[in-house]
Amino acid sequence: MTTAEPAHNGAIPAVQQALDGQVQAWNNGDLETAMAFYWNSPEMRWISKTGVEKGYQQVLDMFRADFADKSQMGIYTYEPLYIEQLSPEAVYYVFRWKIEREGKRLMGGVSSQLWKNVNGRWVATSEHAS
Repeated sequence: MTTAEPAHNGAIPAVQQALDGQVQAWNNGDLETAMAFYWNSPEMRWISKTGVEKGYQQVLDMFRADFADKSQMGIYTYEPLYIEQLSPEAVYYVFRWKIEREGKRLMGGVSSQLWKNVNGRWVATSEHAS
């Protein structure tokens, strides 16, 4: 993994820990907790091949429709590719990801996330998944 980090203030390890927490919640079948790692704001963005979803609630509703229960969620894994601290309050994280169920790949690709420290908590404010 490539890392570009200005003055170290713990932002990169905090974001890595947050993504690990999100993945753990996902793999436990806890969609609500996994989604709590995203910015709960109408300004949150989810970008994919189908376009741009704007707003935490819209993205949560999309995920609830696609992953109605634990059996549909599968197992999420990722491999970090690049991480950069853009400012004391912002981190850019790129990683390869996949979701498998019963040993078969359901989906995967590369994601880039913008994480920001909002009210003392690191949350993903934007994600582009492809």
